Amino acid sequence: MQDARAGDRILISELLNTYSYAMLDRDFDVWTGCFTADGHADYTTAGGVAGTPAEAAEWLKGVFGMFDISASQASNVVIEFTGDDTANVRSMYKMVMRIPGDTPHYMEACGWYRDKVKRTSDGWKIADRFEQLLYMR
Repeated sequence: MQDARAGDRILISELLNTYSYAMLDRDFDVWTGCFTADGHADYTTAGGVAGTPAEAAEWLKGVFGMFDISASQASNVVIEFTGDDTANVRSMYKMVMRIPGDTPHYMEACGWYRDKVKRTSDGWKIADRFEQLLYMR
């Protein structure tokens, strides 16, 4: 069985990986570049904001300011093409963050993303991202 969209699937998966590493590296220029110019991000289930990628980046800068290191794993990526240049994507994530100190403390968050992605002249980009937090401990 051949998948005529295999190349697009690889590029969309690479987009999700770039997003994750940009967040972990706190490179919010690269991170916001993962979105379309009119992109939207909704992190309200995690106590965050819903708005433009720039607004979400400002919130994330504050959140990540309390951690000295973090690690994230994404999995179970399902891509459903809705047109030649659009797709719905669902993926799960698990993130561990360390709060520094004499005795470091760790936080863990797990949930999933529901994305709408769009092919642009600069490649595949996230047009809309909704984070559904499953748990945080």
